[in-house]
Amino acid sequence: MILGNLLAITQTSMKRMLAYSSIGQIGYVIIGIIVGYSNDGYASMITYMLFYISMNLGTFACIVLFGLRTGTDNIRYYAGLYMKDPFLALSLALCLLSLRGLPPLAGFFGKLSLF
Repeated sequence: MILGNLLAITQTSMKRMLAYSSIGQIGYVIIGIIVGYSNDGYASMITYMLFYISMNLGTFACIVLFGLRTGTDNIRYYAGLYMKDPFLALSLALCLLSLRGLPPLAGFFGKLSLF
């Protein structure tokens, strides 16, 4: 979990950063597998995966849309996104904060079910 997130920090491409972050997020799924000797462990793993997949799809959709509009996915070009496209900025922020696990967003409840 730590290695994937540390590699994500060094990236300049949003797609690569999200891919390395996904490697780190798989650690949470492994926690569900380890605890999965009971039905609660498997249920919490599936709950987290459903929330994570929906959050990741939303984030990738925002990144792809930004890339189509600007021709790049470099992190530097996301500066001032709120002034250029407020809806895209809000959507991306909500998806990223949910991936982080900020309450009351879906990512928080997915991680809460694992722990």
